[in-house]
Amino acid sequence: MGGRAFLQEFPPGSLPRLPSSLYALLKNRLIIALSTLYAIVEVPQEAPEKRDHGDIDFVVACPLNYGEEVTSEQVGRMLGAVRSIELDGNRTSNYAVEISHEEWSSTSTDPILSERMYCQVDVKVCGDEEGVEGISVFHGYGDLGIIICAIAKTYGLSLNHKGLKIASPPPDPPMHLTSSPRVIFDFMGLSMDRWMKGFDTVEDTFKFAATSRFFDPRRLHVPSMRTFHKFVDGRNMYHDFLTWAQDKTPAEYTPKPYQDAVEEALVVFGKKAEWDAAAHERHARMWLKNNFNGKLVAEWTGLGWRGVKAVMDDVRSSVGGERALLEMDIEKVKGLVLMSQRSLELSA
Repeated sequence: MGGRAFLQEFPPGSLPRLPSSLYALLKNRLIIALSTLYAIVEVPQEAPEKRDHGDIDFVVACPLNYGEEVTSEQVGRMLGAVRSIELDGNRTSNYAVEISHEEWSSTSTDPILSERMYCQVDVKVCGDEEGVEGISVFHGYGDLGIIICAIAKTYGLSLNHKGLKIASPPPDPPMHLTSSPRVIFDFMGLSMDRWMKGFDTVEDTFKFAATSRFFDPRRLHVPSMRTFHKFVDGRNMYHDFLTWAQDKTPAEYTPKPYQDAVEEALVVFGKKAEWDAAAHERHARMWLKNNFNGKLVAEWTGLGWRGVKAVMDDVRSSVGGERALLEMDIEKVKGLVLMSQRSLELSA
């Protein structure tokens, strides 16, 4: 995105910014072309009040020839691309599509700066309709998706176009809660129906984000948000939101009967038992790592690595698996190790 993929490919002036009227004309023409290949073709809504555009971003899914993948070369031919950076699979490819002098003159009063002019077209291929919806929602209306993700993060929730998650302690992956933007909006207290009506001004998007039951401008500036702010550095609309939000009244989120928003999310999305099981598993791994490991067994027995392995395997077998050692007094674990060493007749 951003219209910079082909800057080195063409002479200066060949990749102009697209006035809104030309952007709309090209978008509609190219939607028709892509609709001959895919059942779902969407363009994330641009930021309100944006006067010109660097490129056109399409999100597509569901090839019309069921069971046959559409290649990036086919997409390029259908778009009439003269240059391309092609990536097959569910990835984004970039295409340079020519703008005719007639298209430019009918939509812009600016002079034609180059004999041939082009626009960058980015096509993101998704695996299904839900993937398209996620990108359309969380990449739509400028930085609105980033703002919503930031509001979620202030309460320990991880959100992006792939869905709502809760970060797990390493090395476990995040706990995935849902991929549905509508379900996510409902949980956050946002109206998808209002979002679908669109926004006339940037401030309208700010006001919409602030209707979330998790909106609290004070939380947007706590130390834990610094990494997020660094990640989105350069997103002017997001930083304008931070300024706008400073004197706004926080929503009165009350987690009761839950401990906090994370626990509420786990319960609402039916993941509490899975989360607790994963926490127990992490605790078990850590306990065993600290209390029944090769280094400790070597210290207790004076054996080399072969002897240590034999003793540890024997202890596991004698108690019915190492999980039986969990929460056992460390001296009792040591006693079992030394008993095993004697039974195996191993000496230092």
